[in-house]
Amino acid sequence: MLNVIIVDDELLMRIGLKSMIPWEEHGFVITGEAQNGKEALELAQRQAPDLIITDIKMPVMDGLELIRKASSGYPACQFIILSCLDEFQYAQEAVRLGATDYLIKSDLKQEHLQSVLGTVRKKAAQFRQTPENSLPTGQYKEGIGYLKETLFKELFSGFRDDSDIMRSKESLQISLTPEDVVIAKLRINHFHELRRKYVEQDEKLLRYSIVNIMEEIVPRRWNKEIIVENSSDYLLIMNLPDTASNRPAREILGPLLGKIVTAMQEFLNISISVGVSGVSSGYGGLRKAYREADAALANLFFEPVSDVLYYDSPAGRMQRSRDSFLITREESAELRRRIDVGNAEADLDRLRRRLYDEGVTEQGCRKAYMRILALISSCFPSVPELLAEGQTPYEHMLYEEKLEGLHSLAIRFLRQSLNLNRALVNVPQSYANQAKAIILERYAEDISLQTVAGQINVNPSYLSRVFKEETGENFIGYLTRIRIEKAKQLLKSKAYKVYEVASLTGYPNTAYFSKLFKKATGVTPEEYRG
Repeated sequence: MLNVIIVDDELLMRIGLKSMIPWEEHGFVITGEAQNGKEALELAQRQAPDLIITDIKMPVMDGLELIRKASSGYPACQFIILSCLDEFQYAQEAVRLGATDYLIKSDLKQEHLQSVLGTVRKKAAQFRQTPENSLPTGQYKEGIGYLKETLFKELFSGFRDDSDIMRSKESLQISLTPEDVVIAKLRINHFHELRRKYVEQDEKLLRYSIVNIMEEIVPRRWNKEIIVENSSDYLLIMNLPDTASNRPAREILGPLLGKIVTAMQEFLNISISVGVSGVSSGYGGLRKAYREADAALANLFFEPVSDVLYYDSPAGRMQRSRDSFLITREESAELRRRIDVGNAEADLDRLRRRLYDEGVTEQGCRKAYMRILALISSCFPSVPELLAEGQTPYEHMLYEEKLEGLHSLAIRFLRQSLNLNRALVNVPQSYANQAKAIILERYAEDISLQTVAGQINVNPSYLSRVFKEETGENFIGYLTRIRIEKAKQLLKSKAYKVYEVASLTGYPNTAYFSKLFKKATGVTPEEYRG
């Protein structure tokens, strides 16, 4: 499959292109969209596209500038220009810059698009077969690296098999042999925080520095390939040395990976986590090894202090498939009661143990702790929802890389809320405050003025009136605002898809959620996420 990025500042044009043909039947997969050239370059860094279909006139960075910058960094990437009739001279300039072809927007038909994509496929095949003849001399080594990375990524995704490695071994200078192969997957911790410090060029330098450290530390006698999956994830694929035949793999790899972890901290001031596969034989075992390394890395979330986790350990190969963890209404009520009397920490400890023992995934754990934070907050509606640096606990939650960190965050928020609430313990709660507390706890559920009024035993009309008098906004307006604020926090985390954010904030209908979100913020959920 060839990876495609579509770039156009008109949403309808992007949607139209995506739905015009069955892309995968033609050997293409759309991996991303962008509204301008700058966004497209950022996407290209993470996805290494084979084809960019771009408009010419766009804000921030136009299509011609995109082609100039992307063609130097991604020599195998091809470009198709989307042009209006009055932009023909720009389309000609794009072709001179190396664009494969152009399409006239007003006359765009299926057969035109399919014909141009056929040309792209042929050129891509030629490039892969004779990379040395398809690249300028100065770009040859970079082109080989790109093709090698693409080959391995497609192998792990199931689009290639071991015969492709055998055929390409010599031309792509693949040093791996089929015997005793191990994959270590390295991930930068707190990458979203680190990324703020880097602009486009600096991020390239970061990737180069990380790869260079691995190149220097892994002994030269070891056959190895280093694959950059994206700016935060790196694969170190190695043959164990012959001298290691009678020693356990972790005994060989432990000191090596420990050096890499230490070097990243000392030289780049970044912390990393590493998941390590079992030992595989044959190129056909690489896909399995990749899955094992990925699983071990995912399970590191549950290990309090480890930086490296091996798939062949019980913790490394633990199967986790539960993406949700139900806290029943009865459990919530009991937890609320224990929070009120200041005796809930033991309950939270038991919750953490259950999450670990019952095979709940990282995403499921994060959802559970979101519910716990909301529950704590609902018990103290008059206490500000802030921790250090003026951030909410939900914002702090995004920076936690392990289950232990989430748990400590919940305990810290609970203790802080209890301390701040001491001065208000004897102040009776109004109906409006009781309603606000219920909304903060149950905003993700199907609640209404009637259900909340029923829960606090008051007439709905009366509750509606006193709520408006005390808060300055009506019940539905407050509920919607709380839901939108929670949605904004989830969207910024980029851990959930839009439909998942909608469901987590009480909107089973994604289209309705998107409409409300845009009305409240002025942008769509996708635009807000950026």
